Amino acid sequence: MQRGTEIQLDTRQGRLAALGWRRAGAPRVLALHGWLDNAASFAPLAPLMREVDLVALDLPGHGHSAHRHATARYHFIDYLFDIDAALDALGWPDCHLLGHSLGASIAAVYAAAAPERTRSLTLLDGLGPIAAESDRTAERLRRSLARHRQGTSTPRHFESLEEMVAARCKVSEVTEAAARLICERSAREAGKQFTWRSDPALNWVSAVVMTENQVLDLLRHVECPTLIFQATSESQWFTRDRLEARRRAFAHARLEAVDGRHHFHMEQPEAIAEPIRAFIFEYDKPAKETEA
Repeated sequence: MQRGTEIQLDTRQGRLAALGWRRAGAPRVLALHGWLDNAASFAPLAPLMREVDLVALDLPGHGHSAHRHATARYHFIDYLFDIDAALDALGWPDCHLLGHSLGASIAAVYAAAAPERTRSLTLLDGLGPIAAESDRTAERLRRSLARHRQGTSTPRHFESLEEMVAARCKVSEVTEAAARLICERSAREAGKQFTWRSDPALNWVSAVVMTENQVLDLLRHVECPTLIFQATSESQWFTRDRLEARRRAFAHARLEAVDGRHHFHMEQPEAIAEPIRAFIFEYDKPAKETEA
């Protein structure tokens, strides 16, 4: 398995790290990982997607990318500006977006906000951001302030990388091999021990989230062709009815079911690599031309 080439991007949003599987002149693909994952989560899939120029970002606060300033928050909407800045730093006027989980949510909303920069959209087990009922706004804001007053917790230290891998497997349904890829990039040596590179502030409660109607409005404004891969296991975030309503909101979407778990792109990449590659090549044309 090819682990990818390290990339550093100095952007107007700060320093972003990435892994690249680069092919000059090939369709440009920007890959976005899930919450508390990192760019290495695409290492099993990227080498199988022949003839594309793929760059997998470490989102801010994740992997080797810089953390946000101590006075800043990890609001969902701010990630859109990171993606925009990353494309500029890469010199890409547009690209195909490939996202998993949180990364899929970011990709979908970015496609709605910047249709001129999105040739196609591939979503892996993610159909837009977490939403909340409007009458829960005050409750959420109170929880967010209370959590912030506690400050960040002391980072946990581990005696070995194997201990980190075991801890990751314990809190998320993922194979040991997949967890190891993520942990190797997320680990930072602290003397003879290891700790996480990721920003502890990523665990704070979001002060404000969108309502479901706002999410549906954004998904209805995705103009590019969309390929959706959904794991057959139940989602911990959304009901079946909500997922179905979100699928129907896309104007130009194709749905593929995957018999796997949330990290199926790491655990069985062979099942989805060729369909994604074929989809990207089918729609590798400027966004305005695709829309027409």
